[in-house]
Amino acid sequence: MNRFLSPPWITLGALVAFGACTRPGESTKSRSPAEINSEIHRLYESYRKDFPSVNGITPEALAALRAAREVVLVDVREPEERAVSIIPGAITREEFEATKSQLGDRPVVAYCTIGYRSGEFVELLVKEGIPARNLEGSILAWVNAGQPVVDPSGAATKRVHTYGRQWALLPEGYKAVY
Repeated sequence: MNRFLSPPWITLGALVAFGACTRPGESTKSRSPAEINSEIHRLYESYRKDFPSVNGITPEALAALRAAREVVLVDVREPEERAVSIIPGAITREEFEATKSQLGDRPVVAYCTIGYRSGEFVELLVKEGIPARNLEGSILAWVNAGQPVVDPSGAATKRVHTYGRQWALLPEGYKAVY
């Protein structure tokens, strides 16, 4: 079975196995921004070895590429996750697949909640010869770096679908949806 097409509970199980849970009763609200960023980085690094051919990109480097309009940004999350918020300018995996031959030589950056599902997707793209990178820490790292997200209408929002409570690693003022 293709790893990207594996059932969601396998991906969820992999994240849990790699320690993606907060301790029982622990809330990210009691954590400092540095602790939250450290946890996001730790989680991302813990499974990065599963995608040896995948290179990452930091939120700061992605922000610079976006400003120069030199990137195709692909959100590989499920529709219900994207219905809460997306990184401005992102397209869905389905939109990417339908138009990838028309997107030119711009690099592709994929993201999900924390980088596992997007790592799987980028791995497939790299095997196809498409220059692609995985957003390190994905949408969680993005908002923790002070970067914006928007709702489906394009309005700024402080809501992020975190896939589950244990991944609600958001900065103060944000609301986790799962």
